[in-house]
Amino acid sequence: MKHLFIIPGWYPHRPCYPFEGLYIREQAEAIGELHPDLGVTLSLWDQGRGHVSWGHFRKSPGCILLPLGSKPGATILTRNVVEQRKPTRSWQPRHFGGNRNAILGANRINLERASARWGRPDLLHAHVSYPAGWIALQLSREFSIPYVITEHMGPFPLPYYASGDDSLNPLLREPLANADATIAVSPALASHIEAFGLPRPRVIPNLVNESRYRAEPFRAGTPFTFLTLCGMERAKGIHDLLEAISKLRERIPAERWSGVRFRLIGDGPQRSEFQNHAHQLGLDPSITWELSSREQAAAEFQSCDCYVLPSHRESFGIVLVEALASGRPVIATRCGGPETIVNDANGLLVEPKDPEGLSRALEIMLNRARQYDPRQLRQEFMARYSRPAVVSALDSIYAEVLARRKSGR
Repeated sequence: MKHLFIIPGWYPHRPCYPFEGLYIREQAEAIGELHPDLGVTLSLWDQGRGHVSWGHFRKSPGCILLPLGSKPGATILTRNVVEQRKPTRSWQPRHFGGNRNAILGANRINLERASARWGRPDLLHAHVSYPAGWIALQLSREFSIPYVITEHMGPFPLPYYASGDDSLNPLLREPLANADATIAVSPALASHIEAFGLPRPRVIPNLVNESRYRAEPFRAGTPFTFLTLCGMERAKGIHDLLEAISKLRERIPAERWSGVRFRLIGDGPQRSEFQNHAHQLGLDPSITWELSSREQAAAEFQSCDCYVLPSHRESFGIVLVEALASGRPVIATRCGGPETIVNDANGLLVEPKDPEGLSRALEIMLNRARQYDPRQLRQEFMARYSRPAVVSALDSIYAEVLARRKSGR
């Protein structure tokens, strides 16, 4: 294979959602780094940044205006990984098709310009069945190029793709049904897709760049620190965590409680609401609310004793993997993706929306966390979620797809 053409359904964009789909870009960069003779194109139409929605406008009105100054062109990320961009507006598909024919046209232009650089793509890899998978299906039919879809949606399907009955919206079903291979980022997501009568996808998790994280020893003589780094919204279960913290305070001795700290890092629409609730519970002395950049994340994990993610739903849970890459145990909820990541050797699982169960897990980890071996947690991460591990799994699927196409099967 000489040229891989990647179509991200989600992609990071500032100032609104700088981390949205970041794992797709990082996967592309990892593929390029581990295969220096392969040309990798990321096909962009200003997904996200050019998406017109009330949520975008409410978070950042200026985000709607950004595409007006965006121009077509190519951005070289690394020697062999390039963003090819043709700006186009988009919106929800229930309104005039979401402008999908124009989006398809933009991706066609991106493909043609990328082909001038590296030759026609050998394979298309779409991330998310719509719109990226739908685009890949159309381009596959037009240019006779095989395509693969990785599904990330959580829940699947997202509410605005619901058909109003138990069937799957054709915009999602048709790309998944016709793909040369499908991938889900967790077994739970694979089961949701299979439940719609589609072939069960192979499971390949998202990757984390292992070079950004180190497994440092726990810091003796410092307050025991629980870390939660996520978007501050109700679906992340922050309200449940605050209730669990309050219950933990009631169940442990006061002298022990004085040595416990909770750091809640992130931004979002409910941040002030959560801060007010923590104040009402009298938790202010034990909680710090902070903002952090992606570049600071590694240091945040190394400075904690345990990472906590109390989400109501997750298709995967990349922050859990980042914590393991840093040699830190985790607490998470059984809400989809975390069940694949968390096991008896690296942390604890509790039911979602269960402050009492979460409080008990906090107490257990308070007594156990520093007994974990950071090196062992790091080794497990390397075997499952590092760039070499995930790219090797992708290589196997790519090779199978190309071999089937070559043989005419």
